[in-house]
Amino acid sequence: MKNPTSAISISLALLMVVTLGIAATACGGDPKYVRDTDEPRLDDYTMSMRFDRRDLDRLYEDTIHNLLNSNIARQWDGGSGSNVAIFPMRNETSEHIDGQLETLLSKYETDLVNRTGANVISHRDQPELIDEVRAQQADVYDPSQVTQYGRQMGAQYFITGRVYDVAERVDDQRRIQYFLFTQVVNVETGQIHFQHESEITKGLIR
Repeated sequence: MKNPTSAISISLALLMVVTLGIAATACGGDPKYVRDTDEPRLDDYTMSMRFDRRDLDRLYEDTIHNLLNSNIARQWDGGSGSNVAIFPMRNETSEHIDGQLETLLSKYETDLVNRTGANVISHRDQPELIDEVRAQQADVYDPSQVTQYGRQMGAQYFITGRVYDVAERVDDQRRIQYFLFTQVVNVETGQIHFQHESEITKGLIR
């Protein structure tokens, strides 16, 4: 015959296990998927050390602010009707960020069209030339050759640049800096009318 006290103890123990399991689930034991409307600060969280959209936005906003307030932008606003082309940015990081760099070109085009007097030549309308520029930039950078492509596109100025990184590691701590370097170059003379470098830093601290 079973001991009633032991049976009650076992039942209570089982009840506690079930209760704790339910509590753990209710307290977020299982992960859940959210969107930015559920978690407003979602875009602020750093998910990794990699270059992400938030990083791109910060670098770009600093760069476009300085470009729009530069002498060359004021010249475009003065009614010169200058034709401006945006060339691909060179990826000198160790990451595959082609998608982010394509987004960067579109952001430049949008702001120059809407916020300056420049005539912007769409890079999407010149796919073969843009592919040549991208291929040339993958090798040793030759400004004179890039200028030649600008002439073929009918541009008087072109915007170009690069994204690169510098990484440091000490024991189990890491720091990586991302840089966006941008230039506006005169197609005919090769003169640099604008040059700016923006940077951000990300780290892993234990």
